[in-house]
Amino acid sequence: MSIVKISELADAPAEGTGKTVLLEHPYTYIRYELDLFKANGKYYVILSRCTLCNGRLSEGKLNGLIVSCAKEHLWNVKTGVCKLIQTNSLPTYNVSVEADGLYINI
Repeated sequence: MSIVKISELADAPAEGTGKTVLLEHPYTYIRYELDLFKANGKYYVILSRCTLCNGRLSEGKLNGLIVSCAKEHLWNVKTGVCKLIQTNSLPTYNVSVEADGLYINI
């Protein structure tokens, strides 16, 4: 695992919103499509695509820690758990806020 910068602070989403971040890991060159959210004053990163409909979570509505995809499937951005099918989950990544940006361990 590596600590990787995912966003400048100036480009981070505002409270109650999210955005998609396309990331290529600097060592493995694996490409990731991640969604970065700001909820309750904290940043959260979750894999971008709903496993039920393939919709981007960042295009849905964020209510607290719950985001809905285009088909209104509900996902917890902190835990990655789907509210509809709780055995279904997406990877999440802890976000570290530093003076020069936002980082995750991936």
